[in-house]
Amino acid sequence: MSDEPSTQFGRGSGSLSTSVLDRALLGDQDAFRKITDLFSGLVYCWCRRKGLAEEDAKDTSQEVFKTVATKLRTFRRNSPNDSFRAWIRSVTKNKIVDHYRTQAKRVKSIDSGEIEIAEIEEHCETFELEGNHDLETEELFQTAVQLIRQEFSERDYQALWRVAVNRMPAKDVATELGTTANAVFIAVSRIKKRVREEFADLIELRDADHGR
Repeated sequence: MSDEPSTQFGRGSGSLSTSVLDRALLGDQDAFRKITDLFSGLVYCWCRRKGLAEEDAKDTSQEVFKTVATKLRTFRRNSPNDSFRAWIRSVTKNKIVDHYRTQAKRVKSIDSGEIEIAEIEEHCETFELEGNHDLETEELFQTAVQLIRQEFSERDYQALWRVAVNRMPAKDVATELGTTANAVFIAVSRIKKRVREEFADLIELRDADHGR
C-alpha cells in the first residue's frame, strides 16, 4: 500500500504566519519534532483502538511520523474540511492497514491460515478510523499548552489550566492564585492566543472553546 493518503493536501498560498507548521514546511527540525509531540499521543491511541498491541502501536506510530516527515509538503488546506488532523489520520489508517496485511502474510507463510487471512483482508477493506472530534481537540489543546508552557509564568499557566481544563470559575481560580478574576481572564486569553498562533492549521479551536 502506498504511504501517501489517497487524497493529497498541501498548504494554501499567501500565508504570512510563522506557525510551527510553516516552520516545519521550511525544514525546521525542531518544529517538526513539536508536531510529532503534539500528535504522537493521538496517533498511538488510534493504533491501540484498532487492536494493535502496545509494541506494534509504537512501531506503527513511528512509521506514521516517518511518512509525515517525507510527505509533509503534500499537505494542503484548500477548504475548511481539509484539516491536518484528517490528513494525519489518513496516514495512520494506511499504516495500520499495512500492519494487518503484513501480519496476514506472516500467517500465510507459517501455516497457510487462509481463513484468518481472509478475515484480515475483509477488515482492511472496511477499515475506518473513527474518533470523537471534541475529545481529540481537547487532548491536542492540552498537549499544545504543555509544549509552550515555558513561555508563561507558572501563575498564568495555572490560571489557564484551572479555567480551561479543570473548568473552574475564574473568580475561584483568582482566589486560589491570589489575583483578580480579570487577571485570570487576561492570562487565559493570552495563552489561548499563543496556542492559536503556534499551532495554526494543526488544531481547530472554536472561539467558545477552552475558557468559556
